[in-house]
Amino acid sequence: MHWVELSVEAHPEAVDAIADVFRQHGTNGVAVEQPIQSHIEGEEPPVKSGNPVIRAFLPANDRVEAEISGIESDLWHLQAFDLSPIGALQRRDVEEEDWAHGWKEHFHPLKIGRVVIKPSWREWEGKPDEIVVELDPGMAFGTGLHPTTRLMIEALQDRVRPGMEVLDLGTGSGILAIPAARLGSQVTALDISDVAVEVARENVTINRVEGQVSVAEGTVEAVTGRRFDLILANIIASVLVHIAPDLAAALKPEGEVLASGIIDERVDLVRTAFGDAGLEITDATRDGDWWLIVARSPAA
Repeated sequence: MHWVELSVEAHPEAVDAIADVFRQHGTNGVAVEQPIQSHIEGEEPPVKSGNPVIRAFLPANDRVEAEISGIESDLWHLQAFDLSPIGALQRRDVEEEDWAHGWKEHFHPLKIGRVVIKPSWREWEGKPDEIVVELDPGMAFGTGLHPTTRLMIEALQDRVRPGMEVLDLGTGSGILAIPAARLGSQVTALDISDVAVEVARENVTINRVEGQVSVAEGTVEAVTGRRFDLILANIIASVLVHIAPDLAAALKPEGEVLASGIIDERVDLVRTAFGDAGLEITDATRDGDWWLIVARSPAA
């Protein structure tokens, strides 16, 4: 079968909007690739070397030209909202095998603290204290390369304890839920994307944590009435602001939320929303333009 590969280079803040445009026009999944430089594979944090590339595929059928025209039009309108720079839409024809396997060359083992994120097709000689997570990202976001993902993995290692009940919102590939489970917690993992849910379930099975991780489609509203020791929310600032009261309601007394996906310009909006929801900001760290905020609910 023939496919048309579409790709756009853009500013990080425009990634979600561009991915939505691709999805609305029937693309078969969306992949986000962050160009990096790394001298020693897996031993040093990768360094960003440019803007991310958003990539998607359309079947080369009789509707493909109309869908591509619609995508070009929608991308043009996005730039009117100052989500620039958004590069020109690139396209190339690919065969089924290229579509299914070509993206794998971009994924390598990555060590973050004790956690090693390892694609299943790569080799890694682990140490006894390492938590090796085999991850097949497929078409879901969450490869460990994005600064917010690294910040979250670093932070959860300091906070997850055996027996904890953890909620992972926007689980993506399961990249946070799986190490949280391997650290001894019970995890409820949610995502609004059915593609992400499918990929996360596959990765949960690969890592043999089915008894500790439950994956479902939904948002924080799907767990109304339940309370957690820890919430992992690597989403975007606007969503975090909107759901701040729901996050507070879903925490046990003195429970914590690790929130990331927050660009520098919007960190104060998240701080204010969390404060208004009754959450106390206890820590904040950053990686380049991206922030992670730690907030705690009051004692009983």
